[in-house]
Formats: sequence, structure tokens, C-alpha cells
Amino acid sequence: MGDPIGLSSFEHCVILACRHRDGESPCNIPLPRQSPLGIYEGQHYRTTGEWPATFLCLRHGLSFACSPHNIRLEVEMRGLNHSVPQLWRIECECAHENCGKPHSIYTARAPDWTTIVARILKTNPIVPCGDHSVFWQKDLMHGIEFAH
Repeated sequence: MGDPIGLSSFEHCVILACRHRDGESPCNIPLPRQSPLGIYEGQHYRTTGEWPATFLCLRHGLSFACSPHNIRLEVEMRGLNHSVPQLWRIECECAHENCGKPHSIYTARAPDWTTIVARILKTNPIVPCGDHSVFWQKDLMHGIEFAH
């Protein structure tokens, strides 16, 4: 008795522009303490030159070009046996005919790479690539995980 039912922490998150119902928290992607996107310095998040960056909401299958202005300090709630979600960088190559343009896209809130790939192939998120959108192909994607 008296055991906590969950944990919370303050995390710097990229706030995504997904439409949400009244009362729902906006979709966000927690940023790890250190990644190619930046580093925590006390209560501040110092960004690197990788911005603007593309972020993918796996829940809604939407992508957003975000800037450091989209970062906010948020309360991250989770169950007792869950940690803050890992950040993933999706390195992909557009499979559109004669394109092959490389893209780096960030996401979170998936347990593993297999789940991310399955969700991308199911939702086919629109990511601009010149005069077309990225054509997703499983063998042209790989993921890099950044621990929180």
C-alpha cells in the first residue's frame, strides 16, 4: 500500500502538430539526454545544427518539419516498468523511380525497429521529397536507436 502506480519526469519534447481531441495531450517525441539533435544542459536543451528536422508521429502516421521552437519541457508519464521512450533516427532512401534521395527522420514511442517499419509501411506517411513524397521500401530503411 502506498506504492506509486506510475512515474513521471520532466523531459524536453518536440511537440507535433497532430490534431487531437479536447483534453488529450498533444503528440510529442521525447528527446534523449544526448543525441545528434542536441544535449541537455541543466533545464535547457542545447540544439545542434541538425535542425530543422523531420519527425514522424507513428500513432497518426504523420510527419512534421520541426524547428527548435517546437521543443518544450513536458511531464512524461509512464508505468512502473516503463522508461522514457527511445528516440529513433530512420535513415531511408526514397524508392521513387530514379530518385534515391536520402532522408533522416526521427520518431519515438515504438518498442523496436520491427514495429516502426511495420507502422510506416501500414500508414505510408507523407514526407516531401522534391516534387513527390518519399516512396517507402523496407530494404531501403534502417534505424538508429538513441537511448534516453
